Amino acid sequence: MQVTPADIVSVTTAQVSASASVRVVAGDLASVPLGSLLQAVVTQVDPRQATLDVNGQSLTVRPPTGLQTGAVLFVRVPSTGGGVLEVTPPPRAPKPEVQSVPTGSTQVKVVEVLDTLPDGRVQVRIEGQEQTATARDPLTQAPLPLAPGSRAVLELVPTPAGVVLRPPAETPVLPVAVATALLQATPTNDLTAALKPLQAELTQLVEGTAVIVRGEEVKLVEALGGKGALDSKGGTTETLPPRLPSAVREAAEAVRETIRSLVPTEPRVPNAADLQKLVENGGLHFEAKLARLAEDPQLAGALPRQTASEVRGDLRGDLKGDLLRLIQTTREFGLAVQFPAARAALEGIEAQQATQTLAQATGTPYILQVPFPDRDQWRTLHLAVEREGQSSDESENESGPGRFRMLMHVPLSELGETWIDAGLSGGQFRAAIYLDRSEIRDRVREALPELRTELSTDGFGEVLLDVRATADLPKKTRERSSAMLAGRPASTSLLDVRA
Repeated sequence: MQVTPADIVSVTTAQVSASASVRVVAGDLASVPLGSLLQAVVTQVDPRQATLDVNGQSLTVRPPTGLQTGAVLFVRVPSTGGGVLEVTPPPRAPKPEVQSVPTGSTQVKVVEVLDTLPDGRVQVRIEGQEQTATARDPLTQAPLPLAPGSRAVLELVPTPAGVVLRPPAETPVLPVAVATALLQATPTNDLTAALKPLQAELTQLVEGTAVIVRGEEVKLVEALGGKGALDSKGGTTETLPPRLPSAVREAAEAVRETIRSLVPTEPRVPNAADLQKLVENGGLHFEAKLARLAEDPQLAGALPRQTASEVRGDLRGDLKGDLLRLIQTTREFGLAVQFPAARAALEGIEAQQATQTLAQATGTPYILQVPFPDRDQWRTLHLAVEREGQSSDESENESGPGRFRMLMHVPLSELGETWIDAGLSGGQFRAAIYLDRSEIRDRVREALPELRTELSTDGFGEVLLDVRATADLPKKTRERSSAMLAGRPASTSLLDVRA
């Protein structure tokens, strides 16, 4: 078989150095054209020699080093003759050209799906601007399953025909890009502030009670078949129909039960078990639970046979999972409505997940929001936790099981803005309490001996406590506290800078 000029160029420019000479010990070498690059197939190999099929001629060569039966080679009879062949491996197939597509945080965005159009395109809102886009899988070209009312993190690809939406490519920086996009699109969320409207919304769905709604919330009542009348303030007193689909009511009740398990009915200071339950079931680790469920060898065989409801049951009791189930259930019943409080709570959880992703990538503290009692109401205690590194001159026994740094903030009715910068190392506990008003600081100082006694009783061998003015907060601590309250790592910029 004669090799084309393109093959000759490929071989001579890329693989001349890989060629080797073998001696022909049998066969009609004279019938092979001198100087021509020909394709050969290795038909037989033994420890001493190999047989090649070259241009229809069978040639036996030695040594057979590196030759394998079935291999395709390129050979050439040098113009000097001498009973030898120059053997060259075939050229590697050129790598397919990959289209260069802009990627990164400026191209990965949160997309709110508003509607699907008859021509297959979707009406979306991106960074507050409505536009029409094409959403397709880059491999199959099949439309992406985007439902109205949902939102997704997608990559925006500008084309002459318009914006194309597609799943972001899997890269090492994708988690950071997705987390940044979520935080850019989601306002700072306060857990306690979000719970009150969420609980009211759930009560509407479960009990069908009368509520005052305005604006977009009227759509919820109308879509569910409710009736209403104008009140004296221009709002609408709406009563939901007494019999919503049972699956919707059950999904709403599941969210209520999960909230009750995470937030005590009576205001009390959360204990260690409460914090553990909040971390595990507050929604931050929902996807990790999904991964464990899929990877469990005991479930690997059973999972494909489980119904959708059975799989959901394995994940109930997780706030994010229950909120997703509520929203999905309404879609399954064709209830084209929005649940503003449920959606805000879900987006708040996703924003916290994004914060933890960035914290892990940048080595910044783990940030948590904790419901904290203040007289007859709940406040949000912001908590940042990070592990302090062990110094090089400390042994593992000296450093104990671990050293942690904690920064807390909570606004309280009596104490005002309260900051606590604490450290925990084995049996040692140290904390500085920062307060605005001098008279409050004096009161807290008087209570320190009792607090030291309680901590010593709890097992701490050394307790160091101090009360200071808020103005004395160190600069680094102020920076950490600002990031904690904003729910954004201080070392990560969320500015979307375009060239």
